[in-house]
Amino acid sequence: MFTVGEMLRNRADFSPHLEAVVYGDERITYRELNRRVNRLAHFMMELDVQKGDRIAILCSTNHPFATVLLAAAKLGAVAVPLNWRLGLEEIQQVMEHSEPKLLFFDEEFSETADELESCEFLERMVRVSIDQKLNPPFVQALLEYPDTEPDVQVDSEDQLALTYTSGTTGKPKGVITTHANFHAFGVAASLTLDVRRGDRFLISTPLFRTNGLSAMVNALLLGGTVVFMPDFHPVRVWEVVERERITHLLSLPGMLGYMLPAAMNGDWDTGSMREFICGGPVPEELIRQYSSLGFPIVQMYGASEVTGGITFWNPGMGISTCHSAGKRLLGEIKVVDPTSGGEVPPGEIGEILYRGPQVTPGYWKDPEETARAIRDGWFHTGDAGRLEEDGLLYVVDRCGDLIYCNEELVLPTEVEKVLAEMEGVAEVTVIGVKDPEKGEVPRAYVVREENSSLTEEDVLRYGRERLAEHQLTEVAFVDELPRNSLGLITKYILREQADRMKTVDVVE
Repeated sequence: MFTVGEMLRNRADFSPHLEAVVYGDERITYRELNRRVNRLAHFMMELDVQKGDRIAILCSTNHPFATVLLAAAKLGAVAVPLNWRLGLEEIQQVMEHSEPKLLFFDEEFSETADELESCEFLERMVRVSIDQKLNPPFVQALLEYPDTEPDVQVDSEDQLALTYTSGTTGKPKGVITTHANFHAFGVAASLTLDVRRGDRFLISTPLFRTNGLSAMVNALLLGGTVVFMPDFHPVRVWEVVERERITHLLSLPGMLGYMLPAAMNGDWDTGSMREFICGGPVPEELIRQYSSLGFPIVQMYGASEVTGGITFWNPGMGISTCHSAGKRLLGEIKVVDPTSGGEVPPGEIGEILYRGPQVTPGYWKDPEETARAIRDGWFHTGDAGRLEEDGLLYVVDRCGDLIYCNEELVLPTEVEKVLAEMEGVAEVTVIGVKDPEKGEVPRAYVVREENSSLTEEDVLRYGRERLAEHQLTEVAFVDELPRNSLGLITKYILREQADRMKTVDVVE
């Protein structure tokens, strides 16, 4: 397998004049990018960056991020993309856990960088950009270094990136991703996407997640151009599609919803667009609406631990199957009983396991979590789903969120979907609360709409008219649902609160 540094070098040799990255009016060919990356690699070497050293990146979705990542790759160093959406305390925790030697940052994150300067392990901080363009003193400094390939032996099994999970089930974990992992995902993507050399990929999603990193690496492998859009805008995105002749857009489900009105009402030349690549399940209605406009949507399912994606769904599998996560391309998938570990028959719900070349070697400084999540080469996703005989995978919930009430399985997502449509309900989530007789009972936590007078009986009556009786037994009203810094609901906090309340009841 190729290392990421080799991918860039080979692409620069084979397609020197092909545009590698674009931002606004700035256009950089593969030859220019490779030379810039090599200069930065030599700069890092002068600062005594060794193979395995961590390099923190606090940059937005733009080419400075790509330059730093690729320079680290050439040296066998490990890039640590920092999630700039996190609070300062959380970023400091990531820094202390990964102990990077250098920090590269955009001017817009200067205040955060200033707070991180006191980290004892941090030897140098470098401002790489101002107003989304390369910082002139940084550019001038790089010109003092050679643009030749650094003399460092990097292997495909060496670590390339260290990304951190969202922490919806507890403390975030540092996921190690190797050069070989990224190469494998690139091969998988090329087998399912309608891609060819010279394609142009628009990225406006954050690069601190594995999906964003994978998209950049895939462009090297496929010979594509990455067009960066740091600030997503649902109308301006179509202007970029038209101007840059975008063929593929990396998106999230929410983005597609915001973009649809402009797509339906605008007069854009979008003839170049072939696919929307979405890292998450897209509502069927949205898929059908985009299909009617001639835009096929490809859905991916995966996790940071599998380099972003292990299954793909595209309209060629039939719109009626769009609620599935699609089919795997590399490696193996199986669904097992969470208790016994035995494989369940097709169509039955269990935990989704994956084994293949995209699986992480493990979590940084966390052998216990690594041993728990990866057993005999199989990554235990923690997701509950079913695998049908036709190979389609359906993800139904998180395993830890499944509720067993009187031995009846309750899927919280099904209950949430029904209650979310009730008038007066602003938000809702469902968890299992321990019960001495039934094992667990489903409890809905509801945030009322402003001025709503909903009662518990109203919600129970509404639910039982549409659900089986065991699917909803309790309702609790809250002012807001607990969330992490990414806005994702942290159900484990509600479970901990419910357990404490049960303990108090028993003591009293």
